[in-house]
Amino acid sequence: MARYLVIRLSALGDVAMLLRLLYAVARANEQHDFILLTQPFMTELLVDPPDNLEAMAIDTRREERSLLGLMRYARRLRLERFDAVLDLHDVLRTKFLRRYLSLWGIPVRHLVKPRRERHALLHRPAGAPVQPVPPMWTLYRKVFVEAGLEVPDLPPPIALHPSLLETFARLHPELVQAPRGRLRLGIAPFASTAAKTYAPERMKEVLAALVKDGRFELYLFGAPGREAQQLEAWAKELPELRTVAGLLDFSEELLLIATLDAMLSMDSANMHLASLVGVRCFSIWCCTHPAAGFLGIGQQLEDCLQPEGMEHRPCSIFGDNKECHSEGLSCSEAMPSAQVVQHITAWADAQLHP
Repeated sequence: MARYLVIRLSALGDVAMLLRLLYAVARANEQHDFILLTQPFMTELLVDPPDNLEAMAIDTRREERSLLGLMRYARRLRLERFDAVLDLHDVLRTKFLRRYLSLWGIPVRHLVKPRRERHALLHRPAGAPVQPVPPMWTLYRKVFVEAGLEVPDLPPPIALHPSLLETFARLHPELVQAPRGRLRLGIAPFASTAAKTYAPERMKEVLAALVKDGRFELYLFGAPGREAQQLEAWAKELPELRTVAGLLDFSEELLLIATLDAMLSMDSANMHLASLVGVRCFSIWCCTHPAAGFLGIGQQLEDCLQPEGMEHRPCSIFGDNKECHSEGLSCSEAMPSAQVVQHITAWADAQLHP
């Protein structure tokens, strides 16, 4: 039996993407133990993990933010007697940790980022075809394979025990019940940056159209604070909407998503949370592009909703918009709300009238 330290510190969507693969790896290698090193609040995402998978918290925003704090934590890791380190982040802090542990003879494998392919995607000539970057999860998979582990070709969604879903339904009956003939659709209208977020006025049009359609139970997802306030404002204008922003922790949100018929999200963490539990997700892409490798595992390209006629996309890999080719974040406003609504209502037609 070996103990594997698997490192991914952020971001939320990347950790969620990794977890679908990591659950599958743990189940395929029951003779080994796997410890995921990540931020404290992200450990909540380990819902009903395999017995040989657990999380370990490192707080790089506080205690381990400084070099001294990171050194103390590295010494603590050495005492855990890991047999191998798999760095699936490859940033300054994780490089420090893995190099420190390697000094004590612990074998290390690490993610190799496709920097050249990403640069080519962002700087291709006008009108040139988009050349997809390898999906990020396949690069994670390569590290596990190189470590000599059994890894499925396509990791399945995580399997949540029915008792967890039953308990959630007892605690939150108002969130899991829907009249017959109505589809339960989660909507996450925010992303980590404005450049990745569909224009609020367009999203409001989408919400109004779906409410008017009458075939949906709509649940709004967002973070406490500004996002929750925006969702509450929409819910006041459209009382049929239900907002869960700030009401559930990460594990509860994951359980709620697992009960939905589908999600609508940005290129954001919610797409990867839906992928984690095998829920179909319609994703809106603004300045980023699914060809950059961050489409959720198991999600389909035809469900990626993108503005048409904008050949300069993508202008960013991560949505930080350092190289925007237009003024005023036009990628966020270019796609008409009718395009989003039409895609979702066509899905509803197929679901309700097969």
